[in-house]
Parts: sequence; C-alpha cells; structure tokens
Amino acid sequence: MADTTLFPPEERDKLTLRLQNAVNGFVDGPRGSVEEVDHVLEEAIARLTDTLAERRRVLRSTWQTTPARTTPEGNTPPAAGMAPGGALATEGAPVAPEPSATDTEQLRLALRDYRETAERLLRL
Repeated sequence: MADTTLFPPEERDKLTLRLQNAVNGFVDGPRGSVEEVDHVLEEAIARLTDTLAERRRVLRSTWQTTPARTTPEGNTPPAAGMAPGGALATEGAPVAPEPSATDTEQLRLALRDYRETAERLLRL
C-alpha cells in the first residue's frame, strides 16, 4: 500500500495545532474553546470519511475493472466442470477456463490492501 496515512501530515498538524490552541484557551474562554474543539473534531471526521471513501473507491477499481470472463456469446461461463445450463460437463464438452494468474494476483493484492486499510481503521 503506497499511502499509509489517513491524514496528510500538513493537515494533521494543522488540526492538531487548532486543537492545542483551543484546549490552551479554555481558561480565558471555556465556551469558545469547546466550540473550537467541536469544529476541529467535525473537520477531522469529515476528512477521515472523505479519505476512507476515496480509498475504498481506489481499492474497488483495482479489482472491479478486471474484465469478467465471458463466452463468445457474451455470457459468463459455467463453473469449472460444468456445462452450460449447469449440467456436469461430459467428454468433449467445453469446460470454462480457470481464472488467469493475473486475475488472481490482482484479487490477492486487492484483498491485502483492503485488509491493511481495515486494520488501520480498527486501530484508531
């Protein structure tokens, strides 16, 4: 996975500074301090939501754009060992090819990226 942060460092630093300033200003203006912290949290949640939605979109594009295998008639082939219509394949009947190594590798990488993203989210 190329990007390992959920917030770009400069954005994280900006929100952290705003949070610290709000907390430090509590004695002089408690209500304003709490309101500012509320705004910081709101922005952090919105940014996190946007970041995760974009990450999911990118992940989905890695495996959903993998072309589905189809028959010359444009149909999805039956499962391996099955003839069209769901019957068992007989001698000489065409059998659907196994997914290519490239398709499987793309799916393996997508699974790894999904798992890493979910694990990072669960560690928050």
